[in-house]
Amino acid sequence: MKRFLTLTLLMLTTALAFAQSEEWTLMHQGNRAFRKGDFKTAETLYRKATEANPRSTRAVFNLGDAYLAQKNGKAALEQFVQVGKAEKNPKLKAMAYHNIGYIHHTNKDFDKAIDAYKEALRNNPHDNDTRYNLVLCQKQRKQQEQNQQQNEQQNESNSGNQQQNDDSSKDQDEQEQMSKDNAEQLLNMARQAEQQTRQKLQQGQQPRQRQLNKNW
Repeated sequence: MKRFLTLTLLMLTTALAFAQSEEWTLMHQGNRAFRKGDFKTAETLYRKATEANPRSTRAVFNLGDAYLAQKNGKAALEQFVQVGKAEKNPKLKAMAYHNIGYIHHTNKDFDKAIDAYKEALRNNPHDNDTRYNLVLCQKQRKQQEQNQQQNEQQNESNSGNQQQNDDSSKDQDEQEQMSKDNAEQLLNMARQAEQQTRQKLQQGQQPRQRQLNKNW
């Protein structure tokens, strides 16, 4: 019985070592493809690495990077969420949540992005990139809320003007039409100003993604 247990443990150890060796080979092949910009090949190799060792959070993280490089945010998000839940290393966990926040941020889902950035900072309080993204995201969410309030106020103003037009006499139509035209001009100017504000906000203030060449 003892000999059987020893043999079983030896077989398990050998199988684990083989899986790790295969994972290591596939990961490095994927990294080379990634650095060359061949993200599709890198994706395939990283996926094979996750199949060779399903517990490898590094392979899953790199697979997420490959998806993100191909603008497939939905698939990338699934990988980073998996890493965030399973990883024990706080720095890698923080990197996963940073990228989760980045994906939500670029989708303008500011609340989810802020939550993810905060979770990243809980695991790595010294991450300046995450702190930068968090502050930027909070600023953009505030700007979004202000724009929504302005749009609601403008819509209420337009509704009031329309009601006044309906109640006015025929003699006042031309004057009211001129007022409406002025309101439309002001609305267009407001929209242009809002667009310029957004452009200024975005120039030089884009959320920072984790560098894609930092793969294992």
